Amino acid sequence: MSSLPLPARTSRRRMMALGLTLAALVSGCATPPPPPPPAPAPKFTPEQVRTMRDLGFVETDEGWTLSMGSRVLFGFGADRLGPDEVGTVARLTDSLIKVGLTRVRVEGHTDSIGDATVNQRLSLRRAEVVAREMESRGFPAAGLQVRGLGAARPIADNATEAGRTQNRRVAVIVLSD
Repeated sequence: MSSLPLPARTSRRRMMALGLTLAALVSGCATPPPPPPPAPAPKFTPEQVRTMRDLGFVETDEGWTLSMGSRVLFGFGADRLGPDEVGTVARLTDSLIKVGLTRVRVEGHTDSIGDATVNQRLSLRRAEVVAREMESRGFPAAGLQVRGLGAARPIADNATEAGRTQNRRVAVIVLSD
């Protein structure tokens, strides 16, 4: 027989039963893990992606980007679009609107010749002139962001006239919601 008196054995059994009951209750109250998040909806439709590719956009970390360096170039110190550039911006705008792409950032760029502050302002004016042209073609103003980057992101060597010409440009980035 056991050396513990009868009430102590009963008390120990009750405590053990109470502990097991409590453990069962607590585990039953545990919150189930949340369901996995739904798969994100694609940012762009296949038609939108096809249109962007057809226009020359490439997918980058910032979004679908079109460097208009070969299509919309500016003369040294210039911020006006010529007739050819207006036509290029018109075709771009019409194509984007047609497939429902109505949020873009327009970034202006310069070469590295001259004062950095002057280049910053000039690059912003270049972005603004393209954005205004897009808006005049029906692109929603609320979907246009403009940014001037000065000489911060060259795409060609500023040591040559050909490189500087390529750097005097505008880029258009299609933004997802």
